[in-house]
Amino acid sequence: MLSCDVVVIGGGPGGYVAAIRAAQRGAKVIVVERWQLGGVCLNAGCIPTKTFIHTANLLHKARRGADFGVECQGVSLNMKALLKHKEGVIRRNRAGIEALFKSHGIQVLKADARVIAPGIVKAGDEDIHARKIIVASGGRPARLPGLEIDGNMLIGSTEALDYDFVPKRVAVIGAGAMGAEFACIWNAFGAEVTLVELMPNVLPRADEELTTKLAASFKKRGIDVRTGTQVAKTDIGKNTVRLELQGEKPGVVEVDKVFVGIGLQCNSEAVTETPGLGIQVNKRGGIPVNDRMETSVPGLYAIGDVIDKTWLAHGASAEGIVAAENATGGNRKMDYRVVPACNFTSPEVASVGMTEKEARAAGLDVKTGRFAFVASGRAQAIGETDGMVKIVGDATTDEIVGVHIMGPEAGELIATAAVAMSMEATVEEIVHTIFTHPTLSETLPEAAEDYFGMGIHTPARKR
Repeated sequence: MLSCDVVVIGGGPGGYVAAIRAAQRGAKVIVVERWQLGGVCLNAGCIPTKTFIHTANLLHKARRGADFGVECQGVSLNMKALLKHKEGVIRRNRAGIEALFKSHGIQVLKADARVIAPGIVKAGDEDIHARKIIVASGGRPARLPGLEIDGNMLIGSTEALDYDFVPKRVAVIGAGAMGAEFACIWNAFGAEVTLVELMPNVLPRADEELTTKLAASFKKRGIDVRTGTQVAKTDIGKNTVRLELQGEKPGVVEVDKVFVGIGLQCNSEAVTETPGLGIQVNKRGGIPVNDRMETSVPGLYAIGDVIDKTWLAHGASAEGIVAAENATGGNRKMDYRVVPACNFTSPEVASVGMTEKEARAAGLDVKTGRFAFVASGRAQAIGETDGMVKIVGDATTDEIVGVHIMGPEAGELIATAAVAMSMEATVEEIVHTIFTHPTLSETLPEAAEDYFGMGIHTPARKR
């Protein structure tokens, strides 16, 4: 029998961060991970996908080299070299987590785990007694009738990130973050891409004004975007898949691979397989928690994808810190109001706070400001002018309630907006902040000035 102060189930971006913070606060910590430290994010998600996206962007820039005075002859993609780079990135990051665990004295068990009673975790053949338990078991793609991932013709990110070849024709089902990113990757790699989305817009959770522009950008790059459309029938052959589509853009599409990027399920079996705990999960298996990340069972916390909230690695990490501090005697709450998000498409789309539609639905007197990247000197210099910055404010107080960016380095730029919102800044305070010139970040104060109808680099409004 093992004993500790805190046991963490899952070593992904929520679990490993929670483990380190608990150890920093003096707790003896055991982490149970059935796969690899870093979880899906590091091993088959965020990190390897971004290595592919970086290569895709390099290809895009190289093919446009002549526009910038750089003659690039015979530019081609070497998938084997890319895979070697990807594996090296994963290996180094995983080794970094292992080193951190060692420095903090965190013990790791490689096993399946479940909570068999309050304060007791079954990890393989071991029983672990702990004062506190943090469930960070993540999520997985849901099984969808007719589109079940088989690892061969119908694939997910795990398979796509291991291919040493580029499929000639690919159908991407689902234009959420994962689907939209892989559509951009394969498009840059030279594949014919059909992107199918049931909802009216790509990136359905993002601001509609920006996603409309994103779809136009996708089409300009040669991606066949079919929103308001779904798969009615799937015929899997020996070497191809035939999809019958229905909806706004119906038709028949024949491809070499189908990437399934829709539907998610929480890995909540660690608690649901013990009915005596009394935890009732939602339809996707999400474990209910309060803003302290506490479940209905005293001493049992849950964070990350398994609680069905942000489905973001950094969201899970933030939740992990909240849970770890509370599990070790602290008093901290999670603030979802300022959790930023970024879709690493080409161009990127990032956001924090409410969309314009959400703000109006919340009953706010909404006011907005915009600035297009085409009017940015830096964006012109680097040849990345698609997109815009949009600020959503409460007209009664001018407090910023949301910022949405589509354009180059949107994922980096959104951090400034998140800081401003966490400090409850007003749009006027952004206007009065001096930003470096020439930078992409200048687009934020430009949008703030437009909010007041006083944009220097935007056309005059009719008065």
